[in-house]
Amino acid sequence: MLQPSLKSINQLFEHALTEQPVSPGEIWEIQGYDIIPGGDTHSSYLLHSNGPDFFLKLNEHSKGCLFSAEAESLSAIHATQTIRTCKPLCTGLSQGFSYLLLDALALEPDGDWYKAGQQLAQMHLAPAPDYFGFDSPSYCGKTYQPSNITSDWASFFAQYRIGHQLSLFRGQPPTAPEIRSTVELVEQRLDTRRPKPALVHGDLWRGNIGFLEDGKPVVFDPACYYGDPETDLAMTELFGRLPDDFYRGYDFVHPIEQGYDARKSIYQLYHLLNHANLFGGDYRATAERALKQLRH
Repeated sequence: MLQPSLKSINQLFEHALTEQPVSPGEIWEIQGYDIIPGGDTHSSYLLHSNGPDFFLKLNEHSKGCLFSAEAESLSAIHATQTIRTCKPLCTGLSQGFSYLLLDALALEPDGDWYKAGQQLAQMHLAPAPDYFGFDSPSYCGKTYQPSNITSDWASFFAQYRIGHQLSLFRGQPPTAPEIRSTVELVEQRLDTRRPKPALVHGDLWRGNIGFLEDGKPVVFDPACYYGDPETDLAMTELFGRLPDDFYRGYDFVHPIEQGYDARKSIYQLYHLLNHANLFGGDYRATAERALKQLRH
């Protein structure tokens, strides 16, 4: 956890407003801040000014690429005008830190789950490019996600999601026999899958969705790319399934297709490998079991 002084926070905030004025003509000063616990990747703070509150994420100077990527993902979700997300105000480097400044939203852990499912489905149905991948660098947590663009979903997911993570997991190049054979197996399992490219959140578990006071949903901490909408659904079931109303709302707008249950474990393998690569420990054993199940 980074512990900047209030003076450093104010200097950083002044730098941010110089880079991207939030409200021209207004001069605000940060009068205090609260540390927001729970982040695995960044240090987070709720800034209290003589005007509105702001949400600030900080990391080491060298981690600025993570914030630039997050801002791109947040902007992509915002552009769909479907489900709400935290608006990125600006990113930058100041006082020895990299930072991301966002609007501050007071969120609750529960709200209108049916609407959350509906609005996620609407995001998945929003206009998107006719390819899989992303136009800019993307990260899931601190793990780089290759942005290679391709028109074939099975090939994209097998190589640039499973193959990439497995290469990190084994500490071996993508050409290693086990990695090549696993990529080929995933391609075979997804060979008949022909999804229309959709903007996906990329890391949608319960900790990355909240609700405003009126119950409306908000998603945050995305790892966006254009992919199969089912990857988001699979992630929502990996670490504790969301309330049933969420899936009913989703299915009402965008019916879940036949065969999803068989594909779900393949899509979840990506996140199991990522957690093993990020955190180690028991996640490595869980990922090994998932790889063994894939091969049987």
